[in-house]
Amino acid sequence: MQPLKVPAVLDEIDHRIPQKRAARPYEIVGIVAFLCMPTASYITGQTICVDGGLTINGFSPDLKLIS
Repeated sequence: MQPLKVPAVLDEIDHRIPQKRAARPYEIVGIVAFLCMPTASYITGQTICVDGGLTINGFSPDLKLIS
């Protein structure tokens, strides 16, 4: 089974995100559009986190939830 199709895993992810929810498409599209523009042409090899703060604490899902 795919982990992101397990309700318990989704609940755990939402719990760990400081904003308590997954991103909405309109919250992601801005950075995607920017990176496609010529003004972003000098950006190379970067990680741009658009994750609602998930990476602040790190994330290791409880794999026991996937069975």
